[in-house]
Amino acid sequence: MNKKLQNLCAIHAAAGFGLCISMLAPMAHSEEAEPSATPFRPTVTSGASLSAPGWLELEFGGQRLGGNGFDARSSWPYLLKYSLNDQFALLLGGDAYVAVTPAQFGADFTGRGDSTATLKYRAPDAIEGMSLGLEATVKFATASEGLGSGERDYSLKGIYGLDLPNGFHLDTNLMSTRLGSVSANQGQNQWTWAAAVSHAMGERWTFSFDLSGTQQRGAASTAQYMLAASYSLNQRVVLDAGFAQGLNSDTPRYTVFSGMTVLIGKLGRADR
Repeated sequence: MNKKLQNLCAIHAAAGFGLCISMLAPMAHSEEAEPSATPFRPTVTSGASLSAPGWLELEFGGQRLGGNGFDARSSWPYLLKYSLNDQFALLLGGDAYVAVTPAQFGADFTGRGDSTATLKYRAPDAIEGMSLGLEATVKFATASEGLGSGERDYSLKGIYGLDLPNGFHLDTNLMSTRLGSVSANQGQNQWTWAAAVSHAMGERWTFSFDLSGTQQRGAASTAQYMLAASYSLNQRVVLDAGFAQGLNSDTPRYTVFSGMTVLIGKLGRADR
């Protein structure tokens, strides 16, 4: 079995596992109506929305990127979400598995990826149709040898969202990351910008267009665009898929991905 077929099988296996979780998750016994899943996937850009307070939610999937002289990299990203209330949420994420095939001759690297812990804040809506948020993230060096920087990174992301006419929605991000590992001529701060426009088609489909990139002193700037779609299978499960293409030679030429968001179950009573 070749590597591409192995990667495709792994993605499908992960998706099937998620569907099993959603089917076997216990139904919450509450006088309130059961909430719907709240995907943060699939765009690079983050929205200010939070998942339902008191409910555990899981996002995961598979992706592959490469081209333009970059190593081919396959990974299984995940994100576990729990909202404490309508304003604060705790997010634990990372790559459960990573496989890297060097663009030049060399041995493949496989193993676990780095892990992240995020505190997300959504500001109370001051103006109808406008949303603001912040994310403070620590990346922990948990990756297997050869698959990470080996150092801890710290990030702060600002989020601005706006409802547009005709059912469109805009989200924009600006993030500063203090990198733990840089070369001698590089700045330690990396800036990431991102913007996404999304539009719901009916009750189940949502389509998104995303632009994103990075800038860092002493390093080449990156830029890419992304097209993605998500489909609400039911109230608890949302599927997604898409692709991205680099806009310059310093960005991987392609990224393809698919995944899902699963509302697992209620853990306790959340403060509102």
